[in-house]
Amino acid sequence: MGLLSNLLFFPVTGPVAGIKWSLGKVQKVVEEELTDDTAIKQDLMELQMQLELGDIDDDEYARRESEIMGRLRDVRAWRERLGKATSGGPVRVARDTDEE
Repeated sequence: MGLLSNLLFFPVTGPVAGIKWSLGKVQKVVEEELTDDTAIKQDLMELQMQLELGDIDDDEYARRESEIMGRLRDVRAWRERLGKATSGGPVRVARDTDEE
């Protein structure tokens, strides 16, 4: 009876299975985008090159580096939420305690 019921209910179960499969693929792509830190690391390398070449000063470097590290923390938080491996431990940005 299993084969017969599968054939009879295919007009209903077929599209549902196709939608589930499609949504599973979309979920995988979204998870990959959320947990990919390659672009962030590239931005950090470019920022370091700009500092070394003298295109930006130390204050600009520190400001932009803190933004990039914030993005990196977000990616690592998503990795932890999704149960993926994280390397390097927590990302910390030094803050000035003298500012008031």
